[in-house]
Order: sequence, then C-alpha cells, then structure tokens
Amino acid sequence: MVLKLNYKVAAYITAYQDIEALKNTITAIKKQSYTISEILIIDNSEKQIVFEKNWENILVEFHPENIGVDGGLNIAIKWAIEKKYDFIWLFDQDSQPAADSLKILLAKYQELSLKYNIGIISPQILDINTSQEFPGYVFQDYKFVPKLGYAQATDYYTCDGVITSGSLVNLSAAKSVKLPKGNLFLDAVDYAYCMNFKSQGYEIIVVKNIIMQHRLGNYSKVKDRLSKINNEILTFTCSPSRYYYACRNHTYFETRQSNKRMLHLCIVYRFKCLIDMIIRVIRYEPDSVLLKLWACAFGTFDGFRGRLGKTW
Repeated sequence: MVLKLNYKVAAYITAYQDIEALKNTITAIKKQSYTISEILIIDNSEKQIVFEKNWENILVEFHPENIGVDGGLNIAIKWAIEKKYDFIWLFDQDSQPAADSLKILLAKYQELSLKYNIGIISPQILDINTSQEFPGYVFQDYKFVPKLGYAQATDYYTCDGVITSGSLVNLSAAKSVKLPKGNLFLDAVDYAYCMNFKSQGYEIIVVKNIIMQHRLGNYSKVKDRLSKINNEILTFTCSPSRYYYACRNHTYFETRQSNKRMLHLCIVYRFKCLIDMIIRVIRYEPDSVLLKLWACAFGTFDGFRGRLGKTW
C-alpha cells in the first residue's frame, strides 16, 4: 500500500525541568523521515527552560504554575484541531522515537483504518533503563491489566489504554471525544483519555514493529531493607507527590469505571495495591519514607472520595 503523503502532523511535548532530556526528544522528532510541521511544548518548569535559537517551528507556552499532564494535553489537542492538523504525536520529554517511527505509524494507520475506526495508534514502548516492555492495557471487570497475549503479538494488537508518550492521535476522531477533565494533574490521564475514545467506538492500537525507548521513572541503585543480603538493586524511585497522584488517580479511575456489581471487588483491589505500594516504599525508597507512605495512603483515600485537582 502506498502511504498517503499529505497528512499534516504536529508534535507535542510536556516539559518539566530537564533540558537535556527535552533536547534529545526534540532532536529525535526532528529526525523523523516523515516531516512534522510544528512542535508545541508546554513548559511546566519552575524556571523557564532556555531554548536554542536554531530550533525552528517550535512553539513554547510557559506555565510555571505547572498545569500538569492533563492541562497540557487539553491545550495541545485544542491547538492542533484549530490548526487543522490530521494527527498530533504526543510525547513526554524523555522519549526516543526511531527516525522512521512516524512513517510506519501512519502507514499502519492507513492499512488498519480499512478494518478499524482508529482513535489512537502507538508504538511498542520499552523502558530505557530495563528494556522492559510497557504494554497496552485493558479494563477487565474492575481493574486495568496488561492486554492478554501482548507479548506474543507480532504485528499489532488492540487495547483499551496506552501511555501518552508515543501516542499518535487521530484528530478527526478527537473532535468528537471528550478531553481529559483537567482534574487528574498527572498519572492515569492517558488511560482516562483513551477510555473516552473507546466510549465513542474508536480503537486504540499498539504497533509491535516500532520500538520507542522511554524513561518510565527515575532509577537508582538501592538496598532492600527487608533482605538479609546486602546487595544493591536497580529500581525506580518516586517523589512523594508522584506516589500521591498515582494512588489517587488510579483509585478514582478504576472505582468510577467499575460497574456497581464489581465495585466491592475494585475497592478490595485498590487496598491491595495500596499495601503493595507501602511495601515497596519500605523496601526500596532511600529517603522520605514516612512522607511517601503518607502520600500513598492519603492519595488512595482521596481517590475513593473523589478529591481531585492539584491537591498535593
């Protein structure tokens, strides 16, 4: 199949503090074999990032108040629709798409659109630190779980949710899909937006023969407090605020997605997730352990009662 050559594509990056990571992502986007017309950056840093003068076709909005992932996503989708783009390619600042990624995504979109009503199409995501695949998820009864058989898929698979970074959004579909409410701030924003597409009959697709390297968290070597062996292991660590929003938003999202018949199981599951998170904080977090434990518990409680927004 011959690739249609007149798709208009823009890119969007959420930026926060890390100029080197942002530069790498911009460079990777600009090296794409399929031309991207513009890059919109929402800079949520406390101090505005200084951009290089030779960067062309880059628009930057500075938001020192930090509008979060959902706030930036709202701005980006509206902007791209107003500019009459066909697609917007979404990124965090720590992603590394290969040079032919966009071309392959568009070709696969064109091929599969004969079979599916596609809302979002995404590459296979691999963690930069561990090379572990971060798969598409499906909502199963009362919780989000990895798509069954994702590792065995060789071409593509459908799912209910993918992470924001690397997602290519079909803007003709996005016009009829509700944007994120702007009250999650970060974490689970991507899954909530994907589910909005699903509710309107659109498919979310992961393409297996495109690999995008992405940093899924901050990794460091730490000692396991509960192990008698004094060896260090490499694992991700988080700030208290990240623990808070992760526990809050996933608790809120899953309890609201569950039907009433499954709600009690969802509540039990979210308490299990809280216990698992508490154990990992105690075992692996090198500092601020009590504050991070409080963040997990407080976030889960706020998720149950629906206290949203930028509350940490």
